[in-house]
Amino acid sequence: MADINEKAIGCVHYKRRAKFVTPCCKKIYSCRYCHDENEEHYFNRKTVSELICTECNTRQKVQANCCNPECGVRFGKYTCLICNLFDDEDKSQFHCYLCGICRVGGRGRFFHCKVCNMCLPMQLKVVGHRCVENVSRSNCPVCLEDIHTSRIPCHIPACSHLIHKTCFEELLSSGHYACPTCQSSMLDMKQLWEYLDSEILATPMPKEYENYFVDILCKDCHKPSTSSSSSEGNDSATKSSVENNRKNNDEA
Repeated sequence: MADINEKAIGCVHYKRRAKFVTPCCKKIYSCRYCHDENEEHYFNRKTVSELICTECNTRQKVQANCCNPECGVRFGKYTCLICNLFDDEDKSQFHCYLCGICRVGGRGRFFHCKVCNMCLPMQLKVVGHRCVENVSRSNCPVCLEDIHTSRIPCHIPACSHLIHKTCFEELLSSGHYACPTCQSSMLDMKQLWEYLDSEILATPMPKEYENYFVDILCKDCHKPSTSSSSSEGNDSATKSSVENNRKNNDEA
């Protein structure tokens, strides 16, 4: 086997000693991300049948080691011939047959939820989670990019609608705390609700509105209720509810 020197290998996405011959456009790229960043179409790495060894430039079928007897280099310390994934960095990678992809972080730290149809952190198996069928097959509601095969970690809020972690952080930094999919709170909002309650109590209600009520729907528990009308709160109230109450009070 050829000596492996300390030269830089692979690309910014993966450290490997092979390049793919992409069947979609017959071009040569180090990985699917390099391809997708430079082409106007996406590349499915599972469709690859040929690669090129970067140590000896031998073109060959996809396999774990170079077929050149004078080379024989292993293309990646971690190799998955199902996903055609080669990586020389130890990320505790493992292949989940139910997800159909390789994941990082160690198999023992995850369990596969058959309803969500994805691997979830083991602590959610202990504390419980809200199942959403095939949740990772939906795109991120913020950037609209794929979540299931993304290398970007995802954030799992209480509602279980997945969001890329980077997108979640951008939402928070811009002052958005509700899930873009269902509008449920993604953080503990108790202090804010208590503050708003105190503001409502401290705001005198005009006498002409003292007997007006609105029907509201909580975005967190999704239960309907009735509340007194207030200019400081009742964000979930509908205009029709206010108008109906106005009409009923006028008729009384």
